[in-house]
Amino acid sequence: MPQPRSEIEEVFHSLLKNLNTAKLKLSESELVSSDFHSLFNTIQTDVLQLKSLLIEENQLTKTPSQTRTTMRSSSAIETKTDTTPQFVASNESTRDCASMSGVKFTIDYLEAHVKQCLLCLAIFPEGAVIRKQQLIHWWIGEGFVPDTEVGNGCCEELMYHGLIVPVKKEYSDEAHAFRMDPSIRWQVVEAAKENNFLEIDPQGNPIVGTTGHLVLIKGLDRVRVRVRSMRGSGGQGLISVYNVDQQYVHLDKSWFSGQRKLGTVQLGRCIGFREHHTELLKEWELKRIGACRNLRYLSLRGISKIESLPDSIGDLYNLIILDLKACHNLEKLTAAVTMLQKLQYLDVSECYLLDQMPKGLGRLINLEVLKGFVVGTSKSKDPCRLIELSRLDKLRKLGISIGRQSVATDEELQQLSGLKNLRCISITWGVVASDKKQSLAYSGTVKTAESITDMRLYLPPKIEKLDLHCVPFREFPEWLSPTNLAALKKLYIRGGMLETLGAETGWGVEVLRLRYLRNLKCDWDAVLSLFPRLRFLENRKCQNLASWPCNAEGIWQKLD
Repeated sequence: MPQPRSEIEEVFHSLLKNLNTAKLKLSESELVSSDFHSLFNTIQTDVLQLKSLLIEENQLTKTPSQTRTTMRSSSAIETKTDTTPQFVASNESTRDCASMSGVKFTIDYLEAHVKQCLLCLAIFPEGAVIRKQQLIHWWIGEGFVPDTEVGNGCCEELMYHGLIVPVKKEYSDEAHAFRMDPSIRWQVVEAAKENNFLEIDPQGNPIVGTTGHLVLIKGLDRVRVRVRSMRGSGGQGLISVYNVDQQYVHLDKSWFSGQRKLGTVQLGRCIGFREHHTELLKEWELKRIGACRNLRYLSLRGISKIESLPDSIGDLYNLIILDLKACHNLEKLTAAVTMLQKLQYLDVSECYLLDQMPKGLGRLINLEVLKGFVVGTSKSKDPCRLIELSRLDKLRKLGISIGRQSVATDEELQQLSGLKNLRCISITWGVVASDKKQSLAYSGTVKTAESITDMRLYLPPKIEKLDLHCVPFREFPEWLSPTNLAALKKLYIRGGMLETLGAETGWGVEVLRLRYLRNLKCDWDAVLSLFPRLRFLENRKCQNLASWPCNAEGIWQKLD
């Protein structure tokens, strides 16, 4: 643990925080010139240099005993030529040395759990764009943060210090990804080595060692890692297995055997999973994963050849996050997942061969995010019904897939309105695996293929974001109105039969995204009347809306 800061250090620590905050806010403004940013960086570097000199002078005036008590603080300011990356050593200017020392000082004096979160970033290659959600999931797996809320706070802290830079999609207010400046990345790599968090080669790439972190990096056609060597004499074993960008992963029999401390397993690669799937060789070895009783984060995202999960997954009683997104060969989700009482996050979206959810999901009372819930059909064997979701009081985000042969009673549909904490819901109408089969009789008043366009949904009144895909209706149904959705701020409609945006005015929507709606017709004046609070609109490939005052990218923004 770091020693208490001196009075000088406290003053400069506060000053640098304020400078970083101002810099972050200024970077979001298009009105600030590049010359101003250059001047701002110069001021910040001068502050770091002045701090270094003052603290050094302060150390010289102390007695030997006082000097010993602040040894850690002093070492945080010194520039060590034997460990400084080569590109820094080649530039001998005082200004650059002071800047590097300032970064090291900031890293050393982060709170313990925030510093551990930062060190995780050392595994990513230079220039990598790192997805925020997956990073926080890893932190949860490592035990650095207990949940997403605390993880978000760590991201804010790292941005606050200028250690990471938010990467925003064009015209988006939210940052869902980050990157690191190359010079800061090298400082983080050095800190990871000094703190024995990772073993890293001279090029800054993680290597297999004794730290308990196994990182899979692109470079070999197939990775065949034997983990016995990582157990060491003390029997530490693996702490995490993290695939950065390796396409082929070979499971050795010893991967999961006796791994009592293993908290994170991300076999689906973190970078580039959209462009190329991950191929898991000998996927049957997953059956041994039930031995990893301390596992908190398991991601098989984007992995092919996985048709089902082993029942032993039900033994992972500490599992918090299960990410199965885009496992395109997954045909069945084992009922053993309903035994995971600590589960907070379950994603089975884009698993197009799934035709039902296992009965018993309602027992997962800690679930906060559920993506890809498939509404069962009359052919489904004992599926999970929507009515079970009413027990999930903590649910914040929900994604539902409704096939042409999906069946649901009116009573089930009404249960959705009882999810008081639900803030974001995504609904997809379309084909699921069982739609090829003819619907049979089902007890109760149901909505099936013949009446799916009339299906009434009962959404919670506090919904803030609604994302609709492949809508089967031509005009807004009764349930899709400003009266029923008074808290709605974001409305996304992507594809489908929609022809009109309705006639009811008074929407509180501020962000409206319309994509691939070739039948939609609406005058611009009518849009402003329907959505008086609108500040951002996207019109992508809606051919009848060419007269709207959007730019070449189909974007309209309200000027403040």
